[in-house]
Amino acid sequence: MKILGIIAEYNPFHMGHRYQIKRAKEVSGADYVIAIMSGNYVQRGAPAVFEKSVRTRTALNAGIDAVFEIPSFFSGASASDFAQFGINLLDILGVDYISFGAENDNHKLLDTVSDILLEKQTELSIKKYIKSGLNYAKARHSAIMDGRFGDVIQDGQKVFQIKEILLSPNNILAVEYLKNIKLINSNIKPIIIGRSGSGYHKKDIEKDKFASATSIRNELFKARESSNYNIFCNDKFINLIPKENIDILNSTGAVFEDDFLFTVQRNFLDKIYTGEELNSYCDVSNELANTIKQNINEIKSKSFEDFILSLKSKNFTYTRISRAIFHILLNHKKKELKEIKMESDIAAYPVLLGFKKSAAGLLAELKLRSKKPVISKMSSAKNLLSEISLKIFENNIYCDFLYNSIYFEKYGKNPYNPYRRRIVIL
Repeated sequence: MKILGIIAEYNPFHMGHRYQIKRAKEVSGADYVIAIMSGNYVQRGAPAVFEKSVRTRTALNAGIDAVFEIPSFFSGASASDFAQFGINLLDILGVDYISFGAENDNHKLLDTVSDILLEKQTELSIKKYIKSGLNYAKARHSAIMDGRFGDVIQDGQKVFQIKEILLSPNNILAVEYLKNIKLINSNIKPIIIGRSGSGYHKKDIEKDKFASATSIRNELFKARESSNYNIFCNDKFINLIPKENIDILNSTGAVFEDDFLFTVQRNFLDKIYTGEELNSYCDVSNELANTIKQNINEIKSKSFEDFILSLKSKNFTYTRISRAIFHILLNHKKKELKEIKMESDIAAYPVLLGFKKSAAGLLAELKLRSKKPVISKMSSAKNLLSEISLKIFENNIYCDFLYNSIYFEKYGKNPYNPYRRRIVIL
């Protein structure tokens, strides 16, 4: 049996995702495809637009055979930590292949960049550039361009391509996946699918192209704000989302960053009033912590975007601030992250979100292959997880309750009880 793994958010699942699954299965010859999917919070530092059981159902409807969860501690982390957890989890499950999309599908070139990132000198250079005042993304870019290129240094075109690689979120994640496969000496074989359609950051729907998740969320936000709840029946969307998912998405509520705005601000005020050190949270530097403290009482923003822009400076990207905000809100601390990373598999553990009945053979095989027990009942976690893994798990339960409270405040109903959540079975 050949098993293919995909690390994803499916926020929401669209036709570009279906294309990737189809192509990756063709290339690998895989019998089954599993998704390691972000839970209720995503990597750019935001709540998922649809809660995880809804997104699990849409993934199973459109080509995935089983879905496992990336907990919030890592689903909203930096590219490096997000990729590290995802690769470790796929390795624990014993998959044969991983497929991921990238704007540049030149495996050799992406591999070269991942090798440079693994070098000690690159790590030291990144720290040096951060101390000089650059944010992490710019420091990493500068350190890589300083690094050893071997034979590619003679080829100006390849060096130019490496610079371009570092400008795309999908390319950066691709490099991190390759790097982490090497770090743990995993036997997982990578399959890179060139991204087809609109760019990752493209906010508008483009005709005759696979729409980006960003553009779909943007249109969804505009439509839901105008109380148009049947947005996916609109002709504009009919070819962007797998048709079998349209009724699912039209029958559920969407959640956006704006819905969390006042909860975030109240949380910040409470933590500052009680003397909490904001710089103890992941992705929060001393400078950003001071900026929040100095400005929190003056902020009069009515949107999440305005709130972030009020805290923005040349040293912090929009995404970095958004990610930091959610780390503070969700109680993700640097000390705990350090403890987690001390475990060889960074405390990754498999929580099953859903599967197809036709994939019963896959689940039986995963139980044989997996280096850790597959958690299908929330109540069993306490007896199956290590102490540090249980901390991640319990934090994720708290984060789900928070997401549900925002959903209830907006729609007057709870999606589910995180302790009694049922596995999605199709």
